[in-house]
Amino acid sequence: MEWDERVWTALKYAVTGMPVFVRKRALRKIVEASEENARMRSSNIVRAPDLVEAAKEEVPRSVQGACFSALREYGIQIE
Repeated sequence: MEWDERVWTALKYAVTGMPVFVRKRALRKIVEASEENARMRSSNIVRAPDLVEAAKEEVPRSVQGACFSALREYGIQIE
Protein backbone atom coordinates (compact mmCIF):
# COMPACT_ATOMS: atom_id res chain seq x y z
CA MET A 1 0.00 0.00 0.00
CA GLU A 2 1.21 3.48 -0.81
CA TRP A 3 1.44 6.26 1.79
CA ASP A 4 1.13 9.99 1.34
CA GLU A 5 4.74 11.08 1.92
CA ARG A 6 3.85 13.77 4.48
CA VAL A 7 1.71 11.31 6.44
CA TRP A 8 4.46 8.66 6.48
CA THR A 9 7.04 11.21 7.64
CA ALA A 10 4.69 12.42 10.37
CA LEU A 11 4.14 8.84 11.57
CA LYS A 12 7.86 8.11 11.72
CA TYR A 13 8.43 11.32 13.69
CA ALA A 14 5.57 10.54 16.08
CA VAL A 15 6.81 7.05 16.95
CA THR A 16 10.39 8.16 17.57
CA GLY A 17 9.14 9.98 20.66
CA MET A 18 7.64 6.81 22.09
CA PRO A 19 9.53 4.69 24.61
CA VAL A 20 11.67 2.05 22.93
CA PHE A 21 9.69 -0.83 24.42
CA VAL A 22 6.47 0.52 22.84
CA ARG A 23 7.76 1.90 19.54
CA LYS A 24 8.10 -1.15 17.30
CA ARG A 25 4.77 -2.73 18.18
CA ALA A 26 2.95 0.61 18.04
CA LEU A 27 4.37 1.35 14.59
CA ARG A 28 3.32 -2.05 13.27
CA LYS A 29 -0.21 -1.74 14.70
CA ILE A 30 -0.65 1.83 13.45
CA VAL A 31 0.55 0.92 9.95
CA GLU A 32 -1.77 -2.08 9.77
CA ALA A 33 -4.78 -0.11 10.99
CA SER A 34 -4.02 2.89 8.75
CA GLU A 35 -3.80 0.67 5.69
CA GLU A 36 -7.04 -1.07 6.64
CA ASN A 37 -8.71 2.34 7.01
CA ALA A 38 -7.52 3.30 3.52
CA ARG A 39 -8.84 0.01 2.11
CA MET A 40 -12.20 0.69 3.75
CA ARG A 41 -12.29 3.95 1.76
CA SER A 42 -11.42 1.97 -1.38
CA SER A 43 -8.10 3.79 -1.63
CA ASN A 44 -4.59 2.54 -2.35
CA ILE A 45 -3.07 5.55 -0.60
CA VAL A 46 -2.98 6.10 3.16
CA ARG A 47 -4.01 9.67 3.98
CA ALA A 48 -3.99 11.68 7.21
CA PRO A 49 -7.51 10.70 8.35
CA ASP A 50 -6.56 7.02 8.04
CA LEU A 51 -3.53 7.58 10.24
CA VAL A 52 -5.38 9.66 12.83
CA GLU A 53 -8.13 7.09 13.25
CA ALA A 54 -5.55 4.30 13.54
CA ALA A 55 -3.52 6.25 16.09
CA LYS A 56 -6.62 6.85 18.21
CA GLU A 57 -7.25 3.10 18.25
CA GLU A 58 -3.73 1.68 18.44
CA VAL A 59 -1.46 4.11 20.31
CA PRO A 60 -1.23 3.31 24.03
CA ARG A 61 -3.01 5.96 26.09
CA SER A 62 0.17 6.65 28.06
CA VAL A 63 1.88 8.05 24.94
CA GLN A 64 -1.14 9.23 22.94
CA GLY A 65 -0.73 12.89 23.90
CA ALA A 66 2.89 13.00 22.77
CA CYS A 67 2.05 11.13 19.58
CA PHE A 68 -0.75 13.53 18.67
CA SER A 69 1.44 16.54 19.44
CA ALA A 70 4.11 15.19 17.10
CA LEU A 71 1.54 14.60 14.36
CA ARG A 72 0.23 18.15 14.78
CA GLU A 73 3.79 19.46 14.31
CA TYR A 74 3.65 17.94 10.82
CA GLY A 75 0.32 19.57 10.08
CA ILE A 76 -1.82 16.52 10.71
CA GLN A 77 -5.21 17.58 12.07
CA ILE A 78 -6.26 15.33 14.95
CA GLU A 79 -9.88 16.38 15.54
